[in-house]
Amino acid sequence: MKKKTQLRRRICFLHLLLVLAILLNMGTAGADGSPDGVATVDPVGQPENFSAVLYDNTNGLPTSEANAIVQTSEGFIWIGSYGGLIRYDGNTFVRMDSTSGITSIKCLFVDNRDRLWIGTNDNGVAVMERGELRKWGKLDGMKSAHTRAITGDQNGTVYVATTCGIVTIDPEGNLRMMEEEAIAEANMRDLRMGSDGIIYGVTNFGDLMKIRDGKLISFLRADESPVQGVATMLPDPTKPGSLWFEGGDFGFYHASYGETLTDLEKIDIQPLSSVQQMEYIDGKVWICSSNGIGVLGEDGLHVLEGLPMNNSIGHVMRDYLGNLWFTSTRQGVMKVVPNPFSDLFERYGLQKRVVNSTCMCEGKLFVATDNGLIVIGENGPVSSLPLTKAVTNTGEDAEADDLIALLDGCRIRSVIRDSRDRLWISTWRKFGLLRYEKGELTVIPQGDGPLANSLRAVSERRDGTILVALTGGVNVIDGDRIIASYGEADGIVNTESLTVEEGTNGDIVLGSNGGGIYIINETGVRNINVEDGLPSDIVMRLKRDPKRDLIWIVTSNAIAYMTPDYQVTTVQKFPYSNNFDLFENSKGDMWVLSSNGIYVTPAEELIANGEINPVYYSIANGLPCITTANSYSDLTPDGDLYIAGTTGICKVNIEQPFENVDELKATVPFVEVDGRMLYPNADGAFVIPSDTQKLTVYSYVFNYSLSDPQVSFRLDGFERSGTTVNRSDMVPVGYTNLRGGTYHYTMQLKDSLGRGDREVSVLIIKEKAFYEQVWFYILAGLAAAVLIALLVRLYVRRKMSALEAKHREEARRERIENELQLATNIQASMLPHTFPAFPGRGEFDIYASMKPAKEVGGDFYDFFLIDDDHLGLVMADVSGKGVPAALFMMVSRALIRAHLQNGESPAKALENANEQLCESNEAELFVTVWAAVLEISTGKGVAANAGHEHPALRRADGAYELQVYRHSPAVATMGGMRFREHSFELNPGDSLFVYTDGVAEATSAQNELFGSERMIDALNVNPGAEPEEVLSNVMHGIDAFVADAEQFDDITMLCLKYNGPADRKA
Repeated sequence: MKKKTQLRRRICFLHLLLVLAILLNMGTAGADGSPDGVATVDPVGQPENFSAVLYDNTNGLPTSEANAIVQTSEGFIWIGSYGGLIRYDGNTFVRMDSTSGITSIKCLFVDNRDRLWIGTNDNGVAVMERGELRKWGKLDGMKSAHTRAITGDQNGTVYVATTCGIVTIDPEGNLRMMEEEAIAEANMRDLRMGSDGIIYGVTNFGDLMKIRDGKLISFLRADESPVQGVATMLPDPTKPGSLWFEGGDFGFYHASYGETLTDLEKIDIQPLSSVQQMEYIDGKVWICSSNGIGVLGEDGLHVLEGLPMNNSIGHVMRDYLGNLWFTSTRQGVMKVVPNPFSDLFERYGLQKRVVNSTCMCEGKLFVATDNGLIVIGENGPVSSLPLTKAVTNTGEDAEADDLIALLDGCRIRSVIRDSRDRLWISTWRKFGLLRYEKGELTVIPQGDGPLANSLRAVSERRDGTILVALTGGVNVIDGDRIIASYGEADGIVNTESLTVEEGTNGDIVLGSNGGGIYIINETGVRNINVEDGLPSDIVMRLKRDPKRDLIWIVTSNAIAYMTPDYQVTTVQKFPYSNNFDLFENSKGDMWVLSSNGIYVTPAEELIANGEINPVYYSIANGLPCITTANSYSDLTPDGDLYIAGTTGICKVNIEQPFENVDELKATVPFVEVDGRMLYPNADGAFVIPSDTQKLTVYSYVFNYSLSDPQVSFRLDGFERSGTTVNRSDMVPVGYTNLRGGTYHYTMQLKDSLGRGDREVSVLIIKEKAFYEQVWFYILAGLAAAVLIALLVRLYVRRKMSALEAKHREEARRERIENELQLATNIQASMLPHTFPAFPGRGEFDIYASMKPAKEVGGDFYDFFLIDDDHLGLVMADVSGKGVPAALFMMVSRALIRAHLQNGESPAKALENANEQLCESNEAELFVTVWAAVLEISTGKGVAANAGHEHPALRRADGAYELQVYRHSPAVATMGGMRFREHSFELNPGDSLFVYTDGVAEATSAQNELFGSERMIDALNVNPGAEPEEVLSNVMHGIDAFVADAEQFDDITMLCLKYNGPADRKA
């Protein structure tokens, strides 16, 4: 059920003056919290409209019938239906769990303790308080479980009308049947509390009664009544002891009720019939009947028409914001709310049609359509607008005596008012341009001027001349004459003009339908198009912004603006592309009229060209129509915007705020603690247990109007920054890992544009666990102090012993370090360490180095002449550390060297060494080996790789690259192994680099490996260098990378540079 309601609102507008006046004239908020009404009057003297929204099972309400409706003080609206109890927060309808027996609800009542009483059709009565239900039924003393009505008196006693008598329930929950003979088994219909403290009741047979303090004080039988009984009644709060009621004779009356009915006043409420319920709201009686809604005031009855709800209307209620709610047993629930958007065509009964332009002038609204002119005056549309004078611009008689009649059937593209309150009417292929001023008409015929053809619109320059955009280019009019024309011959390639404005320096700025913008001045015509930054060459509207010295541009796909030097900037992140016009109010908010509604955002956000989050108004927000493309809407100095729409005119005041967040109720009625609902204590605080794992906060902003304010929320004491969402996007918020302590859940409310500053805070206290209590810290501190004292004593005692042991240990460690250093020196001495190694051989240069780690390791390298033309090369790394690895290294080196010097191939040498090492490998060590034999005279070689790092090869004049190929397992892992060989060839100038894993796995203080890529980069710092410098570059790269980090592995490297066959050095 808890899904966001996607309302398919059925919007209709109430055009009866009384309905609107009642809602608009609601007085200052009283106990029920209803706000002041604001009466705004448009130029034709009618009140603003409201919207009626019908909810049923197609748009969020779980059912299409409703029997009762009430509102509790926190803001929830509760709806009783045959399908159960429904809760509404202005955003989501939630059907409450019916497994508790709360089904088939007939009536609802909120008592003076804000408890919700629920009367059911067959399960008795229940009360809901803080989420808990208590029920009474036949087993508890009720004669009938079928309830009809519930009310309560000032003492807190609740009265329940059933089909078999009346039940009272006192504040302690004790149930009692009223036993007076007249009502003991009465089939009750209704109970209502009067302003005099008396409860008035009526039976299903028309009997009338009065009850006070749980006792029957008056009973009038239907057959003794002058009107054959009472069907439905409402106590008159202004006249204690008086009632409005529908009689058994189907008449509607007002009368005094003592022992009988007196002072009868019959009131005609036709065409309403079968009154279901009445309420007294703001000095008027609202009547709900089977066929409509009526309002009875001092000026008589007014029946509401044009509403989506018109059948079986059972209840009316006013919420705390002053909105009206109605229920219907057949249609669901309807609310009537203020709507800032007015449909003038609906108000005045005008047939829907496309409007091209609107213009307010001298108290009249001029409306341009495709088939004539509509003029709306103070009392509505006028049928004629007489002309006192009608001439052409040459002084000839125009033969017209009425402006509306003249333009009948004529397509009018725009009506625009100039600074002298003259109207300029642009017609399409008929009369050309018309100027209307105080009953006088001047016609500038189509043929008057080379470009006069089909007109779009006009714009007034600062010198009073008029610019006319038309098919063919642009005309300039001074007085009654065309003084200049610019068209194709002047350089305007696309002459289908859509809009025109005066530039900052007096230039003419012309927008075209596909040719971009043309700048016209005394030096000629300049074109600005997409190549100059314009988002589209179709320019639909140009609008000068004197405050910012800009021209706003609306194209077919974007909004842009142009500076005085004609540099165009496109607003990149405006959320909609198909826009038509824009208007700015005094607060700097830009209203953008689009093909899907209206967007409102600060103009500075458009200029800043960053993130834009506009307020969006659509049909769902009460907008009655969408703006017509290429239309001209009018904005009055008072902020009234008359939008030319596709089906009529929408009027909205863009200066008045749509929302007042100070009126809204915002609260946290309950929280959820590890899946269990928790309600606030008497102080309004939520106290949650210390072992709470998850806290879920259910926060609500109860807004039942068409607006959608912003809500920011945060849990002070837990999170530093808050979250901002629209009210319609609010969801429960969960928190975990809360420490014991005091928190404040804070909500800030702003209107849709981020204005306003209302804050609501709710106290949440999480009880502290025992280990978070002060006494625990004290005990823990004392325990720590005792422990520290004991530890100090023990420390001193052990310190003395440790000092003695330290001296012994230092002596032992020094001896071991000396022995290890000796082992390291012996190990290093076994490796070739004299360079140049072969002074008499010029065919190659070789250099090797090993930087041992602190602990003795097993790395080794070797190179030696096998014979006069063959060079043996070995690079190896024994697993493990310490003396065993060092000894294993010595044996491995000796074996591999011996086999290679015996003329065996690298693979055979490794195979034989492997067998020998496996025979007595109790330590289960192994060694990775790269071994090769190079034929010095040719540069050809054979290598075997037993689990070792891949070598790097550099070709002459090239860079080092890894030589990656499949290698064999490490030596000494298991017997019977065969090793794979790989041939290679070195050309003169080539270099070969081999190394152990201590190079690539050198580790920085951040625990990052040096890696092969950094090694290759270091090799290629100076790839053509001699071997000794190559190794130095790699070592420098490693040292810079690891910095002060400890070295854990030997770093062993060898580089061979092949010079080619050559005479041996002397």
